Amino acid sequence: MIEMRNFLNICMLMSLVVVSACRKSDNATMPDGIVYLNQPQIEKIAGTDPAILDTDPLAFTAKVSVDLFFKDSEKPQYLDLVVVKNGDKTNVQTVKGNISSYPSEVELTGQMLTDLFGETIVSGDKFDIGANYVTGGKTYLVFPEVGQSYGATVTSQPGASPIVSYSAICGFIIDDFLGDGQFEVISDAWGDYAAGTVVSVTKTGANDFSVESSAAAFADFSVKVNPADNSATIASQLLGSEAAVTSVYGGGGAYGSLSASTGGAVSASFVNPCNNEIQLNIQYVLSKYGNQGAYLLKLKKVN
Repeated sequence: MIEMRNFLNICMLMSLVVVSACRKSDNATMPDGIVYLNQPQIEKIAGTDPAILDTDPLAFTAKVSVDLFFKDSEKPQYLDLVVVKNGDKTNVQTVKGNISSYPSEVELTGQMLTDLFGETIVSGDKFDIGANYVTGGKTYLVFPEVGQSYGATVTSQPGASPIVSYSAICGFIIDDFLGDGQFEVISDAWGDYAAGTVVSVTKTGANDFSVESSAAAFADFSVKVNPADNSATIASQLLGSEAAVTSVYGGGGAYGSLSASTGGAVSASFVNPCNNEIQLNIQYVLSKYGNQGAYLLKLKKVN
């Protein structure tokens, strides 16, 4: 009996036929016209550029792995790795064709993307990369002009990655970004900072800065920025002792000490040099009261 995973809706690539996850020979009740396709698996290779910096887009260099999601299932004749820019599916460009060995690594560069689309890469541009599936003399398009590339049952599979994206982001240059170091609190879901409060943000390293604490008894937040993608992290740090927490929150020592770190998805904490903004998804832990969850702190440069 075919494994249950092969009864999932695998590809939902739209072309001349509807794509299913099983073959007629595997299931005699399948209606005619349904064709089995394996599922392309496109992944970014660690250690290469995760994003394109608008300060020097031509310096962008990355690699993707082109593979099949179901290793032991039927394979296409070949895959064509293709890219669209800013969602324009009327202008699909080929990165590399006739890929028939899996996994294969394919290099992407800023110069390549510039040449393929014939225009300079600017902040906000987004490139989506997937694979056309070629088998039985037919090509199943990953970016059809009408309809979606994949159904929800495909993208929701654990580990599935049929498409990857690279965006052009504002380059982070810490001195330019911080300026005079005065940032206004836009919102604080935890509630320590009042909206409109101006706090000092101070450079502490090549890509590191501190955010002034909400109370003199608490330590400043120490933040590290990854300039490759503008993500920001706070390593777990003690903000205040039990005595400090009691002086700020009360409770007679019932809360214990207060620690903080960035929590949730990596993409939830970042700097945005284009808009002069800092967003930190901060997870607070009270030593005697447990993990309090993650709360967004949003700051914007005053000048």
